[in-house]
Amino acid sequence: MKHDLKLRNLWIGLSFVAIMTSSINPAYSQKKVKWMKFEEAYAASQKEPRKIFVDIYADWCGWCKVLDRETFSDTGVTRILNEYYYPVKLNSESKETHTVGDNKFSSPELAASLAMAKPGESLGLPTMVIINEKMQLSEMIQGFRKPDFMKEKLSFHAFSKNVAQSKKGQVKWMTFDDAVAATKKEPRKIFVDIYADWCGWCKVLDRDTFSDSVVAKILNEQYYPVKLDAESRETHTLPDGRKVSSAELASSLATSKPGERYGLPSMVVLNENVSLLTRIQGAQKPDFMTPALLFFSENHYLEKSWEEYSKEYANKIKR
Repeated sequence: MKHDLKLRNLWIGLSFVAIMTSSINPAYSQKKVKWMKFEEAYAASQKEPRKIFVDIYADWCGWCKVLDRETFSDTGVTRILNEYYYPVKLNSESKETHTVGDNKFSSPELAASLAMAKPGESLGLPTMVIINEKMQLSEMIQGFRKPDFMKEKLSFHAFSKNVAQSKKGQVKWMTFDDAVAATKKEPRKIFVDIYADWCGWCKVLDRDTFSDSVVAKILNEQYYPVKLDAESRETHTLPDGRKVSSAELASSLATSKPGERYGLPSMVVLNENVSLLTRIQGAQKPDFMTPALLFFSENHYLEKSWEEYSKEYANKIKR
């Protein structure tokens, strides 16, 4: 089954603006985040595994107060934190001590440890961390973030597979030939980003989307990600042994008919047998690429249509 994800259809299916301005569920309208101490969250996670979200702050931090007022008061953020996380408030300058397992930490020590700060290193605030059920760091988020951003990040970690943290923006791009060889040894889907050096929107896609830590994680952990220069002089070997130029390979992936024109950037998703699953065009944003990538990598496309999945995904983060 092929899914041709065109911009207008995808955006209708995943219109976060429309969703987030819809009516608010009264059951959540008056709720607040049920903040816990870190040791309470740790103990709870040992009994009922759930991710831990930690907001590290200080009383003097102005942006921490803005985060409380504008983001942690948002109904959608509150709902996800209360239902799918153990949310923790940690004062980085408190005199409290915390017992975690067999270890004891002062508040500054615990804050520095969670934020992976070096001894004596100044900790920027606010800093938020997401810890998975194995007590491993999944993501660190620094600075004030708006509700829409937080809903996207929180929903990704709450509803998708655990993935280890990778450095922000470092997609491990491969050649097409290497990806084909890799999927024969360890089957995975292949994601191909077709670009050209002169393409301005390709650079925007690199800067704004492939630099996003969530998008990078999905590509690195669940795909073999390929960068394909449509105007390179390289040659590539297809699974059937034929050799083609970069221009020929790009055209065959991006179009359905020989000689058909296509725009850049163009992206394609191939299955484990290197057959086309979908084409995605244009400089899509992270909040679109995240569910689109998960739709194929987690095989949702085998059970439901894109429209069904995008609605389901969006409903998880709506107000």
